[in-house]
Amino acid sequence: MILKYIGKRLQMKQKRIRNWLQRQYKKVTFASGKPSILICSLSLFILFTSLFSAILQAEELSGKKPDISLSNFFSEGWKFGQWEEPEQEPDQSPRFRLLKIPATVFEREVRMNYSFTNNGDRGKHDEHEWEFEFEMPISRRLLIEVEPSIVSISPRNGNNHSGLGDTSLVTRVMLFETRNTTLLSLLNVKFPTGNEGLGLGSGMTTISPGIGMWRDLGGHFALHGFLGFDIPSGGKSNDAPDTTVNYGAALTKTVTPKDTPFFGNLSFFVECNGSSYRGNNGDTTVVSILPGARWNLGHEFWLMPGVEFPITGRDEFDNRIWFSVLKDF
Repeated sequence: MILKYIGKRLQMKQKRIRNWLQRQYKKVTFASGKPSILICSLSLFILFTSLFSAILQAEELSGKKPDISLSNFFSEGWKFGQWEEPEQEPDQSPRFRLLKIPATVFEREVRMNYSFTNNGDRGKHDEHEWEFEFEMPISRRLLIEVEPSIVSISPRNGNNHSGLGDTSLVTRVMLFETRNTTLLSLLNVKFPTGNEGLGLGSGMTTISPGIGMWRDLGGHFALHGFLGFDIPSGGKSNDAPDTTVNYGAALTKTVTPKDTPFFGNLSFFVECNGSSYRGNNGDTTVVSILPGARWNLGHEFWLMPGVEFPITGRDEFDNRIWFSVLKDF
């Protein structure tokens, strides 16, 4: 259907150009008594340029990559190296990862996340954490991410401790991706590389399956959503819950085009995140709100600050400052 439509448009364009050439030919003939070589040459150039442009457009449309969905899960999107960032059209919101909600889209980037937790762990300490992420889409369907971290703990009573924190290996599989929607599953395996005795790690391996969604709402608004679980599977800790249910939703609004100097794709967002713990110390639910912003400084360098405040479970922490620097490539 697309090629048939393009063929009709191409015939119409050829007819308009041919009529224009005939009119120009008559004008030149009547004015000088003979056709101008320059006008004829220019007209032929315009004709062939128009035809070539139309052919390229037809090839581009006919070669457009199909949407990926559950119906073509095994047949589409697995080719190695096939991933390309979806093109952002003028009326669309950009696709990007937020600060706390796990990524609901694919990106090829290097990222540094910093967070400072004030009066964390029920007021026992302040905590600084630097998380380094290396995201690499293997194909349109598969992405692998490695997340090492460095943690610094400042207890209310005792000495400060700094060192390697736990390390995560994340696998994401794209289930559904169209112009306005993405739906993916993820599996995060966190390894206990941090020292539990010094408060730098959990002391156990945790498996965290989840599902994430992104939806363009129009008007440069977008919705993010996530649901997942933390399941301890190795090691032991008396304070650790049996299972944690994590959930979140966010609304984003983009107010500038991507090519705006120093503030490209300036976007404001509000995250609402929750975690429900079930364990030895009783059930606990913590819900927080996290407003923030994101923009492109230029050359695909992005900044993203935010501040998180607890709504319920306020004894877990007073507030948390977030700041991310990332480079897309």
